Amino acid sequence: MFGSHPAESPSRGMSNAVAVIGLGRFGGALALELMRNGTDVLGIDHSEATVQRFNGKLTSVVRADATDEEVLRELSVNEFDRAVVGIGSDIQASILTASRLVKFGCPGIWAKAITEPHAEILTQIGVQHVVNPESDMGTRAAHLIQHRILDFVPIDEGYALVRCTPPEPIQQRPMDLLNVRQRLGVSVVAVCRPGGQWEPIEPGTMLYDDDQILVTGPTRKVEHFSNLT
Repeated sequence: MFGSHPAESPSRGMSNAVAVIGLGRFGGALALELMRNGTDVLGIDHSEATVQRFNGKLTSVVRADATDEEVLRELSVNEFDRAVVGIGSDIQASILTASRLVKFGCPGIWAKAITEPHAEILTQIGVQHVVNPESDMGTRAAHLIQHRILDFVPIDEGYALVRCTPPEPIQQRPMDLLNVRQRLGVSVVAVCRPGGQWEPIEPGTMLYDDDQILVTGPTRKVEHFSNLT
C-alpha cells in the first residue's frame, strides 16, 4: 500500500458497500454511480493522480498494488461481499487481482475484460460476472443500427429488452384486444408519454406514435416487432 486518502473504509460489516479496484473510465464511472445511489465505495488504484482525482468523491480511496494479497487484506478487501475489478490495460494485474478476490471467497465479483481470451480466463478462475464494455457496446449498437430501436438491453442469450416507438399496427387500440403476446411472442410492459414518466401497460392502454414503449421477448421477435409496418 503506497498511501491512502482517509475515510472510514467500508467492508463486509457494512451491507451496502463495494470495493472498486481500478478507477479508470469504467471503474471510475461505476464507483461514482454507486455513490450517487447511496452505496459506500472503497476505491483502489495504483496511480496517485487518479487517487487524488477521486479524493472526497468516494467513501474511501487508496493508492495501492491490488495484485498484492497482503495489501488487500490490510485494506479489509477480504471482508467485502461485493467487489469490482475495473483494471483493463494490464491484463496480468486484472487476472491476479481477480484471483485474490476469488481466493477470499468474495460472494459477488464483477470484472472488466478487454478481449475474449481475457474474459475466458476470468470466468475460468471463478469470477461470477465478466463485463466486456467494448464488445457489449458493439453488440448493442448493431441492434440499434439494424432496427427501429431506441435502446437495446440483452437479458440473456437470445432474450432482450428494447425501447422503441409503437409500431403503427398496434397504435390507437386497447392493448387487451391486440393479443400481442399470443400473436407476436413479445410483451409490451411499459409506456412513456411525451414529457411524462414510465407507466405499466394496462389492458385498456392505447398507444400513439409519439409514445415510447418497453418490450421484452426473444431477441429476433422483439426486433421483428419494432419493424412492424
